[in-house]
Amino acid sequence: MAAMAALLLLALMQSAIHGHAPSPDPGTVKIETFSYAGDGCPPCSAEGAVSDDGPALTVMFSQYTASTDAGSSGLRKACMVTAVLSYPLGFRFHLVDVTMRGYAKMDAGVTGTIQTSYHISGVSGTTRAKRVITGAFDDNFEFTDSFAAAVYSECNTVRNLNLVSEVRVNPGNPPASGLLTMDSQDLRLTQVFALAWESCETPGHCHLVASARSTRPN
Repeated sequence: MAAMAALLLLALMQSAIHGHAPSPDPGTVKIETFSYAGDGCPPCSAEGAVSDDGPALTVMFSQYTASTDAGSSGLRKACMVTAVLSYPLGFRFHLVDVTMRGYAKMDAGVTGTIQTSYHISGVSGTTRAKRVITGAFDDNFEFTDSFAAAVYSECNTVRNLNLVSEVRVNPGNPPASGLLTMDSQDLRLTQVFALAWESCETPGHCHLVASARSTRPN
């Protein structure tokens, strides 16, 4: 009998490890509002989408370009995206990493920097992910970078998720040519954020129940 009880306990533990712990049901995580502003994302140039059960938030830009050919003002472009996620009570989340896809063409000596940070309105803390591309480089790229720390949303409180990104080209010395822009296949500069969800058992206490790395959307 003791052996059977031990086997049953082991089975229950394995079941929890393999994803049977509670998480938002499919179709219950949505983007309630989506807005953006910045010289890297003029009007009608960005859109957002969230996966059905909430493990990935995708932001796509159609005019996000930093270039040495546009004068000093073209070397750095930035955008702030504000999204309000609608999801069931009893959960909170944080961003795990961001996958960035685009295209870079840079001569030797040129460097390109892509930096993304996020913070949640009303919650202290901002965390960043950063990628540096060094020339010579001429290709589409896809990089995944983890955020330096976890900033959690509040349990049972919906607040703005603020995503701040920057694309920068340094022409080097002597100056050379460089470009960071849209993927030549998708015609988008795309960010895919991986979200980890947690279930709030009691006020102020949560435990990890679901985490997923972003995947390339079809």
